[in-house]
This record gives sequence, C-alpha cells and structure tokens, in this order.
Amino acid sequence: MREIQVAKQVALRCAQIGVVELLDLVGSIYQAGLEPDLWPPVLKQISTIFEADLACIYTPMPVRPEQALYLTYNFTEATQAHYAAYYHQHDAWTLAALKRNLYTQGLVAFGEELIPQRALRRTEFYNDFLKPAGMEWIVTTALFDGRADPATSATHMTFTRHRDHAAFDSDHTRLIEYLAPHVRRALLTQWRLTEARLQSDAHANTLDHLGHGLILLDPDGNVMSMNPRAERLIQQGNILRLQSGRLHTARPADQPGMDKLLREATLGLGGGLTLRLEPSLGNGQDHGSHPINTPPASLRLSALPMREGQAPSIGLPPGLIHRPGALLLIHGAAQPPDQDPMPRFAARHHLTPAEQRVLQGLLHDQVPKQIAAQLGVSIKTVRTQLSRLYAKTGTRNQRELVRAAMTSVI
Repeated sequence: MREIQVAKQVALRCAQIGVVELLDLVGSIYQAGLEPDLWPPVLKQISTIFEADLACIYTPMPVRPEQALYLTYNFTEATQAHYAAYYHQHDAWTLAALKRNLYTQGLVAFGEELIPQRALRRTEFYNDFLKPAGMEWIVTTALFDGRADPATSATHMTFTRHRDHAAFDSDHTRLIEYLAPHVRRALLTQWRLTEARLQSDAHANTLDHLGHGLILLDPDGNVMSMNPRAERLIQQGNILRLQSGRLHTARPADQPGMDKLLREATLGLGGGLTLRLEPSLGNGQDHGSHPINTPPASLRLSALPMREGQAPSIGLPPGLIHRPGALLLIHGAAQPPDQDPMPRFAARHHLTPAEQRVLQGLLHDQVPKQIAAQLGVSIKTVRTQLSRLYAKTGTRNQRELVRAAMTSVI
C-alpha cells in the first residue's frame, strides 16, 4: 500500500507518468534482476519516462568479473566502446563527484551541480566525447559506491539529454530517487544469483575433475539429475545403466544390492556398494579405454540421505515437485582418470604459460585475487589475462571458461 502511495506522489509531480505505468516499471525492474536479458528494454522504458536521449548503468571497476555491468540506451557501439576503453577514466562528472566526495550511494545530482558547465566544456571528456554525441545535461545517482557492502562494486545510473533540450529538473530528482532503490535491489539479486551459480558450477566441476560422479535421487529412488562424470559412466553401460528414470546394474546379480542401497538411502540410512566390471562383459570390445584383457575394474557407490535444503546444484531442472531423497557418490571409476585437459586445451587455443597458470587457478576453484597472490602478480595482471582467455576461447566469463576447459576432455 505504501508503495502505491509513494508512486502516486511521484506520478503527481511528474504529470506525464501514470501510477499503473510506474508500478509496472518497478515490476519489470525486479524481473530484469532475475532475467538479465531484460535489462535493455527496461532501461529503454525508464529512459522514456525520463524523456532522456541516452542512459547508462555502468560499473567501471567491478570487484568480480561477473559483476561487470555496462547497460546503455541509445548509445552507438562506437560510443559505448570508447567510453568503456578510455573515457570512463576521464569522465569529468564522475571525477568531480569523487573529488568532492559526492559519489555516495543514494545521492542524486545534476551534471551542473558536479561541475559548472563552463568548466565542463573545457575538458577533453566534453570536447572529444560528449560534444560529438550532442550530450550536455545529466541526472545521475550512485546505485552503489563500493563502500557500504564489500560484495558490491561502484555502480552509477545516469540519464542524459542533448544540449538542445531542457536540463533535468526537480521532478526527475524525485523520480530517480523513487526508482533507484528498486534498481539497486534488482542488481543485488542478479549478482547474488550469479555468484551462487558460479560457486555451484565450480563445485560440480571440481568434483567432476576429481573423478567423482554425482547422482541426485528423489524419495522414490528416481534419478533427478547427475553431473557430467556420472552421465559418461552411465553412457558406457558396462556397470551402470539408466532405464525409465531408475538406476540398474549391468550384471543382473548386482541389482538386488543396488535396490537395497537406494531404498535404505531414501529412508534415511546411508550405505555403500561395490560393482565390478567382469572381463567377460566386454565380448571382445574396448569399453572406453579399458580393453577386455585388463584386470576387472570396479565402482564404489556411496549413498547419502538428503535432508531438504542440502542438495547440491548439479543441473536440477526448475520447478521440482519432489525434494531430493538421496545423493549417490560414484568413485573408483571404471576407466583411468581423464588426462589433464590443460595441454590439449592450451594448444587448441594458443594459450601462453601465464594464461595457463591463471586458468589452472580457476580450475582449482580460486578467485582472481587468490590466483594473483599465488602467482605473485597484481590483480590487474590476472584480469588482463582473463580478458585474453575469454577472447581466445570465445567465452564471456569465468563460468563459461571453466566449463569449456573441463569439457574439452569429453
């Protein structure tokens, strides 16, 4: 109710905005926090309400690469690239705000309050960047200043008008004050979800890299999800198989033990089972990298009961009806561990030794700061090498890079 009352007050002060339109916009902002692909149309919608010619939500120096943010409305690709590469370091408005300690979370300011127009027009930033694009008037706020929460990066939201239009006024101050907290919460949601996904993926990739298969079962013993290692073991079909959503052993004699293990696990009792691959099952064929004349291989299955909220994220589909019942850990793989993927991956993408060392750190679940400390280099150097790794491998972030390196052995 209070949200509606505040929206009415803002709408009354900005006659061109309807209450319903304003509330719909707030809903769209929060949806963009859950689905980042929605930010461009949302920023366009906000800019329309502001009657802005251009808009930008920008994180100049992200604490973490996954927090890098550069959302624009009506910027050309060239303008966007030039600002990111150079002019953000010479942004007279931002520099003036930092110098006067005005770059504070929640503070709203007009460009002319940060630096007088006459002084602005003498800067390189104005003459080489703003003037060619016709930009003159801004209203801006710091969504985050990087100090209140160490997990956040400095981020600002700015709306700009051409020099032949009127400057922003107090109505726009009230409007940005109303919308900024919603944008801030939406971005926090986006960052926290991204961080959770990265941690989950890193955990699953690490387990996969170490040779452990993970299979999550529902309370009835049906397979809910599995990690890539478990998928590969089942695809071989020489020890475990998947039929109608349930696990079966390749040898019928082993099935009673499997059924008992899974039944007890879903009832809250842990246990283990060893399954062997007999040479006679090979029929003269080569199963993976184990020909039939090698000694019998085996898998050890450890079943762990799961309480609600304990399940690891290993590719769970959205909207699950059942909670997880048990986690099946598969170790002692039936084939030799995968070879180190680094040499093949590095050769394919022409990685330098320094870039390989950074990637090795990521594969060992280290963040850039830890990698820098371990290698004895600056965090800037690590981030530069990460950027080169993204460019060489065609990936966009740490999660995609790690996944590409890990799956190169499949």
